Amino acid sequence: MDKKNPTITYVLPVLFGGTLLAMLVLYLVLPQRDFSQRENRTLQTRPALTWDGLKSGTFMDRFETYTTEQLPFREGLVECKAFLNRLTFSRENNDIVLGKDGYLFDKCYGVSAQLNKNETAVLNFVKEADRPVVVAIAPNATEILKDYVPKGCPEADQSVALADFAEKIEALPYGNSVDLVTPLLTEAKRKPDMQLYYRTDHHWTTDAAYLAYGEIVGMLDAVNGANSGRDELNGAGHALPSPVELSKLTKHEADDFYGTMYAKFKGGNLSPDTLTWYDVPVTEFVRSDGTFDSLYDLDKLQIYDKYAMFLYGNDEICRVSAQNAGNGRHLIVFKDSYANCLIPFLTYQYDEITIVDLRYYNESVSALLGSDPNADILLLYNFSFLNEDNHFYRLTS
Repeated sequence: MDKKNPTITYVLPVLFGGTLLAMLVLYLVLPQRDFSQRENRTLQTRPALTWDGLKSGTFMDRFETYTTEQLPFREGLVECKAFLNRLTFSRENNDIVLGKDGYLFDKCYGVSAQLNKNETAVLNFVKEADRPVVVAIAPNATEILKDYVPKGCPEADQSVALADFAEKIEALPYGNSVDLVTPLLTEAKRKPDMQLYYRTDHHWTTDAAYLAYGEIVGMLDAVNGANSGRDELNGAGHALPSPVELSKLTKHEADDFYGTMYAKFKGGNLSPDTLTWYDVPVTEFVRSDGTFDSLYDLDKLQIYDKYAMFLYGNDEICRVSAQNAGNGRHLIVFKDSYANCLIPFLTYQYDEITIVDLRYYNESVSALLGSDPNADILLLYNFSFLNEDNHFYRLTS
């Protein structure tokens, strides 16, 4: 008669069960982290269990992200993995790959199921709108800097996906889409030495944002300006001022900027980026954490996440008051962090700008729009955010 191995019969199941129990206890006992300094990004905290979240599927999406990002001892594991990659001279770590001229790229395994959900949420928002909505989706570096991306690196065909989405938006009565792929590709070919994306960070540069700003202003003026049929109250129905010229603004730079992708890659002797911004006078900038007289938090230049100096970082809702345009017009912007370095330029078209980040905004969007019926509406996001984020459902709240 064969004897069963006691290790397989008893010890391994006990160890496995004990490990699962220990992990559960650690998830419950250890404090949740809102932000990872090592990875330089916001982390998903434990989501609240709601009927709407279960019905829409957002609870499970967020819970899965939570279990990954709040994994006990996660930062130590990340450091160990980075160390092993450096030992083997790997050009990839944490889904970040090293390309030509020191550019880091975020691997994208294609169009996600979340993209369809997010596009549907945006389209429903436009369908229910009582005024024109301008949608501008910025392509990421892998789409514009293809010559710098390593061969074989997984990447979504953003041009095709964005063109398809634009067609759906334009088919709606109040839908208006801004093509940002063409001007950025054109500029990349016309001025190959012009840096449109940071080498170590996932954001576009202020130069790229300025190019997009011109395209966005053109569309906002076309659908909300003269001959648009809009009410002239608060300046609606009047032409927007032309985009401000950079030569008329004072330029500033900060060196030694290492961004989000460098924080994840954690390898190689890569050169830092230079952060650029321009003086933009404002009357008042109101955030949930205070009121300021500038759109730039210069103190953030002393920390790792220097990009957070734009608009003092992300917040649920902010309001900018300026007199650069002098027309009394209002704009409501729904955005991700790509917009943070672009919005200062829009103060030359609008005296009042309300900025909403759906990741943190829990109030009614329809009530917000109803409180400012003559404000123009802009949705400004980057493709990666549209492809992965799970907060767009709040647009129709």
